[in-house]
Amino acid sequence: MSFQSVYMTQVYSGFEPSQAFDVVYGGRFEHRLLSSRQTVLQHQRLILGDIRLETGCYDFPVIAQGCMPEDGICIGFMAVGGDRTKVNTTSLGADEIQIYPASLELLYHAFGPSRWVNFFVPEAVLQLQATRRLGFTLALPTQSAQSLHLTAGGRHALTCLADDAFDVARRVQPGGGLAPELAAVIRESLLNGYIDALGSATPSREAARSVVERRHHHLISACERLVLSGEDADVAMTEIARRSGYSLRSLELIFRRSVGMTPGRWFMTARLNGALRDLLTDGQSSVSEVATKWGFRHMSRFAQYFRQAFGESPRETLRRVRS
Repeated sequence: MSFQSVYMTQVYSGFEPSQAFDVVYGGRFEHRLLSSRQTVLQHQRLILGDIRLETGCYDFPVIAQGCMPEDGICIGFMAVGGDRTKVNTTSLGADEIQIYPASLELLYHAFGPSRWVNFFVPEAVLQLQATRRLGFTLALPTQSAQSLHLTAGGRHALTCLADDAFDVARRVQPGGGLAPELAAVIRESLLNGYIDALGSATPSREAARSVVERRHHHLISACERLVLSGEDADVAMTEIARRSGYSLRSLELIFRRSVGMTPGRWFMTARLNGALRDLLTDGQSSVSEVATKWGFRHMSRFAQYFRQAFGESPRETLRRVRS
């Protein structure tokens, strides 16, 4: 089998993670910074024909929200920080692996340093190899993420498998990259390693709990769209509660339990990060134009909130971009 192999690595620091939209190739993700301290995101990608292996290592708390690729299955796990991370408002177990169907909307929320590993493979390729290796096809989700519990040592084995693949690709990169024969061996090793892990994994969540968490994720996403999609991003909480069909008290309890924040703080974080991205990418707009777009009517308050969140004023951010 002959195919193209590509290895890439990139380090994002400071405000740069807020512009790291393509950390999952074929998808699109928006990162929200939760702290004003220095941030570093290290990203690696290895493309082996029709499969892709990627990893993102964060030294800071972060929210990443977006959509998975539309042309295949993603299989992900936490190499570091799984006990401090939620996906679609669901806490992850230390030895769990997640299967994400094509085009799934995903909310990644790490409360501390974390590292994820994601393996992308076309469904037909995965099932063909599973049939050859296991003698049966895998039961794959079609509508929502599925969590499975790995056997003892399974997460460590997959982490080593991924790290070995990245390490080999990184070492041969200066000499022209992976030779076709070596790339084929790594591709086969990755496929077999993930198939073996999935074949021996067991369900890790009760269906009733997953349904509730999924409903809360959809509610949070719908409320956020209401706040951010209109002309006025500063929608009153009473209006959000009325439109959602929940009381203010119920809404606050769901947000606190699901994302560890009040609704007001969640929306404020989204608005401030939206303003930050606009200031970083559109040097032509003024601070007041960006503030107004994201629902901030009082410039002094906007500057205060922005500095508290990111450690500098919006004018300083814009000045640095323009220079």
